[in-house]
Amino acid sequence: MNNTAKNAAPKAQSSTKPSAFKQLLASLLPGIFLIGYNVGTGSITSMSKAGAIFGLDLLWALLLSCFMTYYLMSLASRYTMVTGMTLLEGFRRQINKPFALFTLVVLSTIIVSALMGVLGIVADVLNVWTATWVYEGISTTWCALITAAIVYGLVFSGDTKSFEKILALLVATMALAFITTMFIEVPSLTEIAQGLVPKLPVQAEGSDNNSFVVMAGMIGTTVSVFVLVIRTGLVKELGWKIEDVAIEKRDARVSATLMFIVSAAVMVTAATTLHKQGLHLNRISEMLPMLEPLFGEFSLSIFVIGVIAAGISSHLPNLLVIPWIISDYQGVERNVKTSRNRLLLLVLSLASLFGVIIGVKPIFLMLMSQACIAMVLPIVLGGLMYLTSNKKVMGHHINTTKDYVILTGILVFALYMSSLAVQGLIADLSNL
Repeated sequence: MNNTAKNAAPKAQSSTKPSAFKQLLASLLPGIFLIGYNVGTGSITSMSKAGAIFGLDLLWALLLSCFMTYYLMSLASRYTMVTGMTLLEGFRRQINKPFALFTLVVLSTIIVSALMGVLGIVADVLNVWTATWVYEGISTTWCALITAAIVYGLVFSGDTKSFEKILALLVATMALAFITTMFIEVPSLTEIAQGLVPKLPVQAEGSDNNSFVVMAGMIGTTVSVFVLVIRTGLVKELGWKIEDVAIEKRDARVSATLMFIVSAAVMVTAATTLHKQGLHLNRISEMLPMLEPLFGEFSLSIFVIGVIAAGISSHLPNLLVIPWIISDYQGVERNVKTSRNRLLLLVLSLASLFGVIIGVKPIFLMLMSQACIAMVLPIVLGGLMYLTSNKKVMGHHINTTKDYVILTGILVFALYMSSLAVQGLIADLSNL
């Protein structure tokens, strides 16, 4: 992310002024990067699961989540543009250290479970794919170990720029595949309209299908706390000031709009394929029918390429998140090349193998981590509200009455989703 953000920043020393198109692209790179980070394995899994079990019943929640994401990204960016501090740095300096440290620990714990879930999904996909040309396929443990080693090697070298571009292209290809497949069997306007009516879906059978966990996981991967934390780091690195608020808002709109388009395409594709076949997406192999209408017998290969790309593009920044947020907490520059961070990244890489080794279902683990993100959202949101409501911190850029109304609504919704996540997780864990 550092490389992406730094390359996105305009180079004042250059004598040649960039073209208007290049300037526009540079201003949109933070939002585009967040799309690559946010719409990864977790998003594809949660949207597919929601569409498979509940059809389009949760389309309204996705639309609402994307609006909240846009608003909160802009709010968090405004804080950084005014103060020059990232969110966690602000928590430590302008609230108190215990609150910031608690947030850091909770986010780190969630990231570890997400690392295990993502790596488990990639390992399962590789196992299914290799089973087509090797008896029983290469074991998930070896697949996970090789993947973790490759990602750690890229992070250790500190040069992930070219790799990020390749992954972005592959993830974009899979997103395009879902969007194209969606148009093969487009839902009726009535079905779409019904999906936009707020309602709680009916419960589905099975410990992996709790509607509360699925819904909270879907919200968690869209209105992600990590997106807000990473967003403030990007804004700081780009050097955006409050005078750049128009550019920031445009960037946030592009990011949230693309999030909705890609996520909705995955949900609609799952609703028109898996849901009609009665599949609840409890195993990786059940995802394959989603792409069969477009790619037929090649759907497995396309699926493998897309999911591995989405998985690694999620695993790589997830691996970096903990060193990043520790740096944010300390108020120092993000640098993964230090001995401390390289050792920490090695420990995290080894920890990510744990889920595969003990045989935890990766889709279930992924949904649980995303539901936990929904649970911690009210805490981070409360801290952000406090900071942006403090006149000593924000000056005349303090929250307006409109901001308070929107923030109150989001906080109530976040608390409600958090309560559903707790209920769902208790129910799921008791049925294991």
